[in-house]
Amino acid sequence: MTERLGDRREMSDVPKLDLTGSLAEIWFQVSYAAYHMAYVRVYSQSAALRTNIEQMRRQDAEARMQAQTDVVVCRTHLAAFFWYLDHAFEALRTAISRGQKEHPEIRRFWTFERQLGELEKKPLRGEIKDYRNMSHENPGIIGCSWDANHNFLYHFLPVINGHERTADLELNEQLQQYFEFVVNVWLDFVPGDFREAFPRDFTFPVTVPFMFTGELPEALSSAPQLHVTLQSYTRMDPPAPSAQETSPGR
Repeated sequence: MTERLGDRREMSDVPKLDLTGSLAEIWFQVSYAAYHMAYVRVYSQSAALRTNIEQMRRQDAEARMQAQTDVVVCRTHLAAFFWYLDHAFEALRTAISRGQKEHPEIRRFWTFERQLGELEKKPLRGEIKDYRNMSHENPGIIGCSWDANHNFLYHFLPVINGHERTADLELNEQLQQYFEFVVNVWLDFVPGDFREAFPRDFTFPVTVPFMFTGELPEALSSAPQLHVTLQSYTRMDPPAPSAQETSPGR
């Protein structure tokens, strides 16, 4: 007889969550998405993502390296944003399935399954899933719209085959739509007594891009940033510098 090993991903030191506990943890995932969206909003204001590629190639090496850093940060946070929104649906389905197995007599778990199935059919849900996949396969999904003179107009998400867009949407406006959609999906499953216990607004610290083009408050115009250098070495290379060797930025 084959031994049943169960789910190897379970952590014996962490208690299993009931539906309410799972919903509370899913709200953290929604909060993580908000954190990554905050970074996209700031870093999409970097000249690195608003300058024609030919102009950027004419910059000196230091400027090109700073631009590359800003692009990496923005793309990384955009990919993470979609990952957490997409995972919120997976976590909801897992919580509902667990409730069905542990409490088959409670009818609401079966109602929740049908309700989530209908929400999964929504166009915004499909877009979140596909942009999540595309951002991991091809990180360059931040499109730029230019006028006839190659002046930057706005950022956008490229259209994915199978999805229709009725109007051109600016990147951050579209991300806000996805975020609010997932928040409202989450609220559909939260017991009424708990809805007001979770915050609706978010504030996060965000570092300033190297090539930031927006306006900074006076107090931040000369605020230093901590530059942390990370390097990978082989056995033949000298050891990596310690944390004490990091230097303050501008």
